[in-house]
Amino acid sequence: MQTETRQLVNMAVLVTAATILMVIVQIPLFPSAPFLKYDPSDIPLLIGGFWFGPLPGIIMVFMKAFFFLLIKGAEGPIGAFQNFMASGSFVFFASLYYQKARTRRGAIVALFLGSLAMTLIMIPTNYIVLPIWGIPKEIVPGFILKISTPFNLVKGLLSSIFTYLLYKRVKSILESLWS
Repeated sequence: MQTETRQLVNMAVLVTAATILMVIVQIPLFPSAPFLKYDPSDIPLLIGGFWFGPLPGIIMVFMKAFFFLLIKGAEGPIGAFQNFMASGSFVFFASLYYQKARTRRGAIVALFLGSLAMTLIMIPTNYIVLPIWGIPKEIVPGFILKISTPFNLVKGLLSSIFTYLLYKRVKSILESLWS
């Protein structure tokens, strides 16, 4: 199988895994905001971003957000946009750094930077989007400070730990399937 075809097939497998994880695994982390649920769908996308780079990583995030829109239609385009912004910033910045430092230490720094980027990018994004979702403007700053920012930090930490532990194994399994 040609290199480009292998990459596309592996990307499709990772997007499929991310979509399945997004639908099946939903863990509420904050009782005060039961709609904020951790799903491990960023793990396959981070693996793809580390493996193929930031641009393919963003393409995979876009595909997952598109499937999010199709599958979880109740949240609509705003939910898909939020999903894309969070996962996209995480995967893009983590894989961008990892491309330049492909070591264990580089992976740790990359995952930290991706988590931090996601958390920081979601602050203004949430500030704009939460009122559209019906959260009163006067409580949005407190909600961001007390709930959504800690949620994004925990989400980033969990996804980072699992990605760090699984990256080499998943990459080896997928590479062995096509050789």
